[in-house]
Parts: sequence; C-alpha cells; structure tokens
Amino acid sequence: MVSAVQKTKWLGKSWQFLECVGSTQDVAKEWVLSGAPHGAIVVADMQTHGRGRVGRSWFSPPGKNLYFTAALQLPHSHPPLGTLSLLVGVAVAEALRKFDAKVFVKWANDVVSESGRKLAGILIEGFESVPQKVWALVGVGINVNLAENEFPDDLKPTATSLKIICGRELDRFEVLAEVLCSLEFWWEKWAGNEIALLLQAYERLDWLRGKRVRAILPNGAMIEGIAQGITADGELRLILPDGTEQRLVAGDVSVREAVS
Repeated sequence: MVSAVQKTKWLGKSWQFLECVGSTQDVAKEWVLSGAPHGAIVVADMQTHGRGRVGRSWFSPPGKNLYFTAALQLPHSHPPLGTLSLLVGVAVAEALRKFDAKVFVKWANDVVSESGRKLAGILIEGFESVPQKVWALVGVGINVNLAENEFPDDLKPTATSLKIICGRELDRFEVLAEVLCSLEFWWEKWAGNEIALLLQAYERLDWLRGKRVRAILPNGAMIEGIAQGITADGELRLILPDGTEQRLVAGDVSVREAVS
C-alpha cells in the first residue's frame, strides 16, 4: 500500500487500508467528520456492502479488485458538479490504459471495455462537514484480477476485468498508484476551472458517442436517441428520432445499436 501513494503530491498521503469494511464511502465520511485532510483515501481488500449508484450493490470479493474512496474538499469556485463524475471517469480510464487496456468512459459513471462490458464504477457522494466546507466522497471500484468464471451469473454478460482484457494478472497496488496520479492530475485541472481540457479528454474516451441508446430517466420515463457527446455541464446530449436534442442530467443508458 505504501508504494501506491509515493508518486502523488498530496492525494493519498493520509490513508487507511482495511481488510474488510461495509463500504469505503462510509468509513471515509466518518474519517472526514473526525478530521481527515483533503486527499485522504480509504482502501479496502473487501467490502460487505459495497454500493454503486442509486443504491445498487457492487460485487466486492477479497484479494481481487480495488475498492477505494478519496475524500476531496470542493474549492469555493469550481466547474459544474455534473462534470465531477466525468473527471473521475477520465482519470480512471487514462490510468488503466497505461496497462494496455483499451477502455473507455461511459456516461455517466462507468469505465467499460471496447465491447461495453463494465470494468469500473464510480460513486460520488457530497456532504457538508461544517458550514461552508463541502466534500466529495469519490468512490471507485475496479475489477482487476477476476476471471470470467468468478463473476456472479447475473454479472457475467455485462462485466469484465483488467485480467480478462490484458490476459494477465496485475499488481493491484500498481494499478492504484496510476489511478491516484491520474486522479490528482485531473482534480487539479478541474479545481482550476480548466474544464475545456477535461471535455477534450472525455471526447477522446467517450464510448457512447454516435451510438443509438435507450435512457431510463430517474422518473421512470424511457427515451431513445443517438448519443452526441456531452455538454460543458456534463449532460448527455441525445438526438431524438424527430431531430430535436434532449439533454440528460441523470439516467441509466444502454446501447441499442451503432449507427454510421
């Protein structure tokens, strides 16, 4: 674990590594409330109640994957919060590409393989520790060394791992080191309002762009259209069948087919 935080300037310099937790998000929040500094991270070998977006569970067996939460204090002036998950997605994808994994970012919170199988998930939860002190708990789960037969049956059609993509096992802490360096770099750009650079990076990694997709909105409504990238606020742009554009702030998106 010590080697994983040696390459960063400030991210992860305060850290906890725990054999088993309910969720790294919960541990990180408690730590912030008791005085954790900006950039503190909580890493677990196993989670018993790992969670993803909208209360979904995250498969978190021991000895195979990466599960961590970074506690980051928001600057007083920052880009739209809708771009924060894009920042983390770009950071994770760029880090994993250093291991020759051809991965992409799928709006809004996933990193996927070329075929669209989910490799990593991102969960961002914000809270105010004291007045005027707002934090983002950036939770990341990355499937590192799981073999295909180790996934639960319900995940086998949609999930993958670095081991499957790269054809070899990787050192989890080497992966963590690269992810932390990348996250630190992109956080500094984002916090410095260099949003144009982030959007350019996202465009290069955008897995949905040009594909026909179906989106289920938070209110249960369903729409279909062709993904046309994102806005400067982090919204997904969809071109509907009638040619109009709709922008999505949130929703679950699945690909129907590619279009030329």
